[in-house]
Order: sequence, then structure tokens, then C-alpha cells
Amino acid sequence: MNKAKRSLPLFWFVLAIDLVNLALFQKPLLAYALQNLDLADTQGMVQMASIEIVQIGLYAFIMFLLAALSVRLMKVVAALLFIGNAMALYFMLSYTVELDRSMIANILDTTPNESFAFISTGMVLYVVFLGLLPAALLMLVPVRKPKWQWRAAFPVATILTLAGFLFATSTTWLWYDKHAPRMGSKVLPWSYVVNVGRHFNYLALANRTQINLPPATFTPATPARKQIVVLVIGESARADNFSLYGYGRDTNPFTSKLGMVALPMGTSCATNTIAATACILTPEGRNASSRTTFEPLPNYLTRQGIETFYRTNNNGVPPIKVDHYATAGDIKAECGTDCPEARDDIILNWHLKERLQASDSNRIFVTLHPWGSHGPSYWDNYPPEFAHFKPECKTVEVAKCSHEELVNAYDNTIRYMDYILADLITQLKAIDNADVAMIYLSDHGQSLGENGVYLHGLPKAIAPEVQRHVPFLVWMSDSFKASRGLTDADIIPDKTYADDFPFHSIMGAFGMTSDIYKPEYDIFHRNQSDLAAGN
Repeated sequence: MNKAKRSLPLFWFVLAIDLVNLALFQKPLLAYALQNLDLADTQGMVQMASIEIVQIGLYAFIMFLLAALSVRLMKVVAALLFIGNAMALYFMLSYTVELDRSMIANILDTTPNESFAFISTGMVLYVVFLGLLPAALLMLVPVRKPKWQWRAAFPVATILTLAGFLFATSTTWLWYDKHAPRMGSKVLPWSYVVNVGRHFNYLALANRTQINLPPATFTPATPARKQIVVLVIGESARADNFSLYGYGRDTNPFTSKLGMVALPMGTSCATNTIAATACILTPEGRNASSRTTFEPLPNYLTRQGIETFYRTNNNGVPPIKVDHYATAGDIKAECGTDCPEARDDIILNWHLKERLQASDSNRIFVTLHPWGSHGPSYWDNYPPEFAHFKPECKTVEVAKCSHEELVNAYDNTIRYMDYILADLITQLKAIDNADVAMIYLSDHGQSLGENGVYLHGLPKAIAPEVQRHVPFLVWMSDSFKASRGLTDADIIPDKTYADDFPFHSIMGAFGMTSDIYKPEYDIFHRNQSDLAAGN
């Protein structure tokens, strides 16, 4: 009986180490949060409280879950996390680092000799007083185990309570979405625990063995003129807000004057970039898995002898192996003072005409992957001079904005991307002695507060149509159309399942055929199967 009285009930033990963890290790997170919150505002206070409660709830859930298996296991894990937190806090405060996935990669790549160089008196003090000492104390504290039914109930009750709190404070979600990349690298212990998992998952995806697609033949073997095909993978652009599809606002004033053809509105295979780009870039189309092992289109074309360019201001694509790969940051570093004075998306067009004109290749494929209309900071995706629709929503807490302000900001992103596409077409038209085609489609759509839903990413089964309705636009040079005997009307099927068409259409544009080529999904093939197109 005396021993039972001296022991601490499991619930209070978990709460105690939870609060100690919070008190010792959240300085970097608090510093960032306080810089980005207005505590004089009620919403700011809710967000601050939410940061604390989410940390407490998540830590408690993990501890209770471990205790349901073994109280000793829970104590060992908690002790190790104190030591890990102490080391992480030392490096975060001493070197102003953030424990994101890239930093974890750097740490794991550090050699033993390099690691020893970081040992200092300060580090030892952190590890001893913030790590080893609390770890030893929690291991010494006797814990009174409740019946197994209670141990099983604690994690369930904790996660349900946390979920209820998150839904009750759903107005904070968009603020989290905006700041998650920075905050996630500062929350101890989850910054390094989660990012270690992300690092190894990234390595597995990046190094997975890709299945090479079958060899292709070209007709003609050597084209009379240079052939150039450009694929632009848009981001979060919903077709419903394109004037090319009948939207009441003029969101496509630039491309509408350049002969852009709007194919029937498509339906994306997914509502997130990783899964959607897998569908776009593989011959599987809508049936592709986000972890598909088939080599993506740029890699395939590279192996078939086509010169390939890949320029991106985004992420979420399969491993890319092309002749010329560049991020917006790479291009910005190269162009220096010659960079366009606008957002990074326009930088993807920088000197593209000159690069394509100078190439000696007779077949060239270009992929551009802009940031586009990704939210919630829509107003930050376009230059001030492109704020055509006003007033704009200028906060990531879009629920605070009126629907008109939010739609105005979003429509400005569509209009700005239309300007970028027009600039691209202008460059492509100026290339001498080349047959050129450009395809633009978005990875997925976007919710703008309809029925209280924002952004994208809902499971396909319940996602609203606006998250899956995507534009599918095509531009062809006059010489491209003439060489194939096409008119604009010839490339328009009755209906498109957009993700099925790009792969096979791009093959068709280059005159490629192979065992995986499906002419019914090639918009440039004059005998398309209406049945297949309408599936």
C-alpha cells in the first residue's frame, strides 16, 4: 500500500513529463510564433493556445500509446527523447539551424570525425542538464499502472479530444498551412523524429528502381524541321475560373489573343501534386500510383534521344533525369541582374527561346512546373501590377476575408499565369524553322471556401468538383498544324480525362510509337477513339 501511495498515477506522470518537455524545449518554436502572431487579436491568441495544446495533446497521445504496450517502454522512449531534444536544442540555438528534412540529411551524412568537432562545453551542459538529468529522474519515478482497459482508453480519448479541439479551432488551419514548413522544423521532438522518416522515405522514392519503357521509333526518322514540344504542369488552377471555359471574368486576356485552344474541361486523377503528376507523366494516366515505378515522360524521352529541359518552381514529381534540369533558384542565380522583375514563375521562361534556338537537336522536349495558384497566400503569387481584381485577400487566414476578396486574389493568380503562358508562346513563335506545340494542364483544382472548404487535398471520394476540374489548353504553331494537316478543331475530343492525354499526345507530337503508345489518347492523332476519350 505504501509503495502504491508513493507511485505516480500514469495520467499525472505523462502530463508531468509532457509539461516539462514543453517548458524546456520550445524556445525556437515560441520565438518564431511570436514573430508571426498578433496576440492583441483574438485570433492570434487562439493560434497561440492552439500551438501549445497541439504539442501537449500529440506528446500525450504518443506516451499513452506506448504505455498501452508497456510502461517501461514508454519511459525509455521518453528518456531518449529528452536526450535527443537537448542535443537538438543546443544546435538550434547555437547555430541557428532548423531541423527540416535537408538538415537531417546533412546530419546523417556527417562523418564521426566531423561529429566530434561539434563537441563543446556548451553541448555537454545541454545534454547533461536538459537531457540526461531529466531522463534519469523520469526513469526513477515509480508509475502506478492502471488496468489495461484504462491504458487502452487513454490514447483513444486523447486523440479524440485533440481532433475535437482542432475542428473547433479550424480557423487556425490556414495559418498553420502557411507556416508549417518553418514551424515543423522547430517543434521538438517531432522535428527530427518526423524528418528522419521523411528523409529515408525521400531516399527510397528518389532511388527506387524505375521500369524502363519500351524503345520507340520515330516517323520520320529525321524531321524536316526542328520539333519542339512544351508541357506546362499548372498548380492548383481550377478550370471553373478560366474565361476560356466561360467564366464571367476575363482571366485569360493574354492567351485568348494568341490562338490558345481550350479542350473540354478535364478531371484530375487526384487532389495533390505528387499523385497528379504521376498520372500526367506516366503512360498509366489516371490509373497511375503516386509511387509508380515506371520512368516518367521526361526520362523516357531523354533515353530515346530527345533533348530534354526541366525547369521547376514546384515539387512533388517522380525522380527526374534529363539533359538540363534547373529550379527557379538555379535560374535566378544564373540570370543575376538580367532576371525578370517578377515572381519566380516567370523566371522559368528566362532565355528559353535562345536556348531552344541554339540547340542542335532536331527534337526537344521542355517541362515547366510553376507554383501557379497554390494557396493560401494567393496575393503573394503575382506582382502588385497584376492585382487586376480588387480588393484582394492578403492573409493566409482566408476565412477572415470575404469570399469576394478571396476570389479576387485567386483570379489574379490565374490571370498572371495566363500572362506567363502568353510570354512563353511569344518566345516559341519566334523560334526559326521549328514546329512547336505547347500543352498546359493543372495538377488539380482548388476550393475557395465553398461549403467551408479551402485549398485542396481532400480524398478523391469526397473531394468537391472544383478540386478536380482542371484546364487542358493547347497551342500549336502554324507550321506544326500544317505538317500534320491539323486544324484547331481536329484536336478537340468530345470529352477529356485530362491525365490520360499528355503522355501519348507528346509521343504523337514527336512522331513516336512504341508498345505503350495509345493513339486514342493522342490529341494530335486524327482518328482518336471517342469511346476511349469519353471514359
